[in-house]
This record gives sequence, C-alpha cells and structure tokens, in this order.
Amino acid sequence: MSIKKAGRLSTAICSIVGATVLMIGTSQGVFAKDTVRVRFAEYSTKTGPFFKDLAAEFNASQDDIEVVVEHLPWPEMQQQLITDISAGTAPDISHMATRWMAGFAVDGALAPIDDLMSDNFADTFVPTFLDLQKVEGQTWGLPIAASARGMFYNKDLLEQAGAAVPTNWEETQEAAAKIAALSDEIYGIGVQGAGLDTEGYWFYSLWTHGGDIVGPDGKSGFASEAAVAATQNYIDLIKSGVTQPGVLGANREDLQNLFTAGKLGIVLSGPWLNAQLSQEAPDLKYGIAEIPMATDRATYGVTDTISILADSEVKESSMKVLEFFFNDANRLAFGKNEGFVPVLNSMANEPYFTEDPNMAVFLDMSSVAKFAPLVPQWEEMAESLKTSLAKAYAGDEDPAVALAAAADKMNALMNE
Repeated sequence: MSIKKAGRLSTAICSIVGATVLMIGTSQGVFAKDTVRVRFAEYSTKTGPFFKDLAAEFNASQDDIEVVVEHLPWPEMQQQLITDISAGTAPDISHMATRWMAGFAVDGALAPIDDLMSDNFADTFVPTFLDLQKVEGQTWGLPIAASARGMFYNKDLLEQAGAAVPTNWEETQEAAAKIAALSDEIYGIGVQGAGLDTEGYWFYSLWTHGGDIVGPDGKSGFASEAAVAATQNYIDLIKSGVTQPGVLGANREDLQNLFTAGKLGIVLSGPWLNAQLSQEAPDLKYGIAEIPMATDRATYGVTDTISILADSEVKESSMKVLEFFFNDANRLAFGKNEGFVPVLNSMANEPYFTEDPNMAVFLDMSSVAKFAPLVPQWEEMAESLKTSLAKAYAGDEDPAVALAAAADKMNALMNE
C-alpha cells in the first residue's frame, strides 16, 4: 500500500503528537525537553522490557531528552505504521522489516540519517548489514537485528530413526521419512505455508537449487527452472507425508513450537530459536547444520531496520537515542537477549558468538547468505508469490503455471 495514496495530515499534527515538548522547571527557569517516541516490534516477551530498561537508563543520564518506548507484535507493525504516517501520528523512531524500508523511503516517510550520525559511527557496523539500509546512496536506518538461517535437527529423533544429519535435499527426504515412521505424532520436517516469511522458507530451496529472486536479465526469477525445481522439492516432501499436517495453515511459530515440543525432526529457522529452546525445552538435544544443498550452498540472510521518520521534529535527539541503543554494551546485551548475530564489528569476536556452536554456525554461513531485494513494491510481490506457492503446495496448479503468475506480477510491479 502506498503511503502517498493513503494521504497524510499536516506536519503540524505530528509536531504535537510525535514530538511532544515537555516544559521542565529549573533554577534558571523553563526550558524545552524533547520527547522521542520509539516503537519496537516484539521478537519475544523480553523485547519490550529490554528497551524500556534502556530508555530508563538513557533518561536518567539526560537533561534535555526523554525517551518513550512503545512496542507491538510483528504482525501489526507494518499496517499500524502506514496508518500512523497517514494520520500524522507516527513515532519519531520506528522498527521495521528492512524489506519494507525501501517503500517507506521512496514514499518520503523516512529521514536519511547520513548527516545525523556522529563522526565514525557508521564505521562501527558490519558493512554488509549497514549497506542493506541504503537506497539510492542514502542511509535510511540502522540494522537493529541480523540473522542467517540454518537447519535445526532433533538429535534423539535422528538417532532413533537411524539417520545421519542430512547435507542435501535427497538425504533430507530420506531422513524425514525415517523420522516420520517412528510415530503418528512425530513429523520428519516442517514446511511453512502461511504467515510472515512464508516466501523466506521457499527461498531456502530456491537458492540452494541455484535460483535467484531477480534473474540476470533483471526480470523476476520466480518462474525459472530452478524455482520450479525448488517448489517441486517441497511438494515432494508434502506428498510423501513426511511434513507436519496442514502445511498451508502452518506459520513459522507453529513449526518452531512443534520442534520445541520434540515432535518435529527438522526445521529451518534462525538463531532466535536457540533462545526459545533454552527457555521452553532445556533438555531437548538438538544441533544446527547448514541448509541442505541441491546445487549450491546458500542461506537466507535477513536484517531488520530502525529508522527515523521524516515528520519527526526531533531528528537530532532521535539520533542520539539510537547511538545510545547501539553502543557496544547495549548491543551485546541485546544479542544475548534475543539470539541475533552481531551487527557491530566490535562484537564479531565475542566468545558468546564464536564459542557456542549453536551461534557460530550462523556466523559461518554469512559468506553464503542471500537477501531479499530492496524494492518499493516487495511486499506486494511477496504476497503474490505466497498465493502461487499455496496453489502449488495444495496441488491445485502445476508449479510452473502457479509461479508464472507470481513472476508476471513481480515484473509488472518492477516496471511501474
């Protein structure tokens, strides 16, 4: 949805709602105190309390800035931000998926931050992750979280099934079949068919089959031979009965919950699942390996972004808040809290990430990570792809036919 099409109220409203000015008395008189509203998405139940504690620490050290933290569930973030921008009630700083960022930037909803950052601040970031925050040569946000994805496997189920840890998709099919044969309540491998990141689960197969989202001709790669083979790979898993039931209704959390409950042998996920397992299934024995290969080694690399909104009246104060949130100590605490890989150069050699094999594997896969394209209409393209995948997974359409529709939609949007 275009923010411009939605329309916006005047920035005067934003100056009242999004950049509240508090009048604080001192011995010298009265001065203005900037209030910076920051909105975060919830990665876990710990996200909101973590940032509220950071805000309290920041506020205690400041005389002229007050941080107010808000947080929402991920599924509500994008639409709520669109609504608030349109109404002139957006926060000064907002968390968002990086894939949304390009659209917000093109629509004029974000402020470029290159001139707001203090000297050398940009140099503290891992270049790969900071570069993903740039569109048309300008930086529109900071990488608040980064992850690669891996193959989680239940060690006990593999052992009971007499299967080795798979390295390619053929071995994965065989291992999943042996695991599924253990019990009617045990499933070999999870395949996601609904919810946030459904297309991302497909990318694992696409990229390891040598495909790309955008082909060398600059057109959609959704209907390439590799894409059809990647889709057929998942269809074969579904048809053989080795996946969880109800693939089209299963979202990422459903698969992770099945794995945590010890009912799923293999699931493809990110480092945040480590945190869930340590809390909810501390006795579950599991390992993490690379995404199974077909022709190529690959994994899905993802960042999330935190940006300053264009209508904010307190951009400089907002940047001071962000630089505090991104200091070394706070970022290390956040990484340990949520289980994400480092976005700061200073954290790359931290023992927490390098000595724990369940974290180190994600760092090792960084060299083969691929990312979704930063194009303004990406969410519409992804929705079209999800529709096509659902038809193919359900057997309602031949995968080549279903994917051709998604490719046509993507090409039309890129040509707008």
